Amino acid sequence: MTSSLIVQLSLHEFCQRAELPEQSLLELVEHGIIEPSGPAPEQWLFDAGALAIARRALRLQRELEIEWAGVALALQLLDELEQLRAENTLLRRRLSRFEE
Repeated sequence: MTSSLIVQLSLHEFCQRAELPEQSLLELVEHGIIEPSGPAPEQWLFDAGALAIARRALRLQRELEIEWAGVALALQLLDELEQLRAENTLLRRRLSRFEE
């Protein structure tokens, strides 16, 4: 039997791991880029998925020099693109069965 470890980070731990200033983290949450669990910043917890998204968002913000609202939109569009590519791959596989 395998067990999976769920990592949850406090606001301070999250900022350290993401190498992100606290103010930037608050903006990520404000723009809906990541969603913590917990009612208030002092009680927020973040998982590993949020950490990956935050790092990606920070990279986009720095490289493209865009505001967080633009980062949120870019991430949404990139996620949609990934979903469409996956769907396209699945449909091509199904189609190839009929072409043989």
